[in-house]
Amino acid sequence: MSSDSVVARDDKKKKKMRKVLTCPQCGSADLYYEAALITGYKYHCKKCNYIGAFVIEKEIEENEFD
Repeated sequence: MSSDSVVARDDKKKKKMRKVLTCPQCGSADLYYEAALITGYKYHCKKCNYIGAFVIEKEIEENEFD
């Protein structure tokens, strides 16, 4: 078995995208849903105690090994 066939197998692994909400102040993903009244969604950061509706949504890749 050549090294080319091993590389080709690695390229065929499926990649799944996952969305993660992060805090705009500290960048932590340790947020929880605070409230949703007339004002809409509010999130609370456990790390820096930020409370607000504005959060950053990032897409990260997850590798699936079958």
